[in-house]
Amino acid sequence: MGSKRVPEVRFKGFSDEWEEKKLRELASFAKGNGYSKSDLIEEGEPIILYGRLYTKYQTVIEEVDTFTKIKEKSLISKGYEVIVPSSGETSEDISRASVVKRSGVILGGDLNVIYPSDEINSIFLALTISNGNQQKELSKKAQGKSVVHLHNSDLKEVNLYYPKKEEQVQIGNFFKQLDETIAFQQQELDTLKQTKQGFLQKMFPKEGESVPEIRFSGFSGEWERQKFKNLAKVRRGLTYTPISIRQNGVRVLRSSNICDDTFVIGNDDVFVNPKAINIDFVKENDILITAANGSSRLVGKHALIKNVGKDAVHGGFMLVATAKIPLFINAMMSSTWYKKFINVHVSGGNGAIGNLNKNALEEQTVYVPQIEEQKMIGNFFGKLDNTIALQQQELENLKQTKKAFLQKMFV
Repeated sequence: MGSKRVPEVRFKGFSDEWEEKKLRELASFAKGNGYSKSDLIEEGEPIILYGRLYTKYQTVIEEVDTFTKIKEKSLISKGYEVIVPSSGETSEDISRASVVKRSGVILGGDLNVIYPSDEINSIFLALTISNGNQQKELSKKAQGKSVVHLHNSDLKEVNLYYPKKEEQVQIGNFFKQLDETIAFQQQELDTLKQTKQGFLQKMFPKEGESVPEIRFSGFSGEWERQKFKNLAKVRRGLTYTPISIRQNGVRVLRSSNICDDTFVIGNDDVFVNPKAINIDFVKENDILITAANGSSRLVGKHALIKNVGKDAVHGGFMLVATAKIPLFINAMMSSTWYKKFINVHVSGGNGAIGNLNKNALEEQTVYVPQIEEQKMIGNFFGKLDNTIALQQQELENLKQTKKAFLQKMFV
């Protein structure tokens, strides 16, 4: 790799070593003040609070959707300053920085504010604080227990590595464009998920009704009441002990194999000795269901098992439903009926372990149409789920691409 002051990947035409200075030599500093969540109102002056950098992080903040009534001695943005939260939950994630692009925005309490000199590009500075060696350096400086703190005095002593301004600008613009692409893909994914939720509400009967609002052409009449056990066979999972775990063997599916209603094969999947298996293997299009979890809100999440390969079972905290029309049953389990069922029948709460009882699910009464309509509804949501999964994968690929570039384009 040669010099420690040369990144692994650079834009064409740049070869000089990066310089090193303390951040206090390259910027001036201020502190936001006087505002918290309780000061937010529907309309008023735009304000940024430190929590935004955790809940809605952006490298460059262009639009502000939180407002307040301005107070005396407020700190107002000039445009292109860099903000860093001074409080957070962990030292690992407190070191994150954003550029406030516009002027006239109130900068609330618990925000460290950096005004870079003409030598430093704001976007480059925000990126390197959030991702470069500076991030590791600041994480070590963060102090506290339940809440960690980062002060301007810590930021001033950061060792900043930086190239000439022209290269800084190119790096900043590259990641800004990548962030915009990621944000667009995220919006597309969110729109698809909202579309799915809209169809689920209209294509399954509302509570107390037996006919949905929207149907495919050629179908009419009331849906029939059925118990869930007549639509799918529900099985409990494998109980195993640590002594049965192997580096390879039979894969055990767990809650971590369900991500946003999609089945995923995990890098940390557990394998057990084949001799420990005393239940049936799962099959393609079985529905994997979380039956117990440390958080009750995660109980009941489900996904169709896809591309699992051979020799896999589900673990003891899971259920599997083998359905006659799996695509329809899986869609029905995303509808309002299932959500209400989970809220009523899952024990736990306030951090307690939540549990979904197998018998309660089997005995639950639901409304279902005739087989042909079930197939059409199932296929419709199956295609929609595939589109969502593809969009999710594209988004994940973009995020991984960004992560790889961040590791290689900073010193």
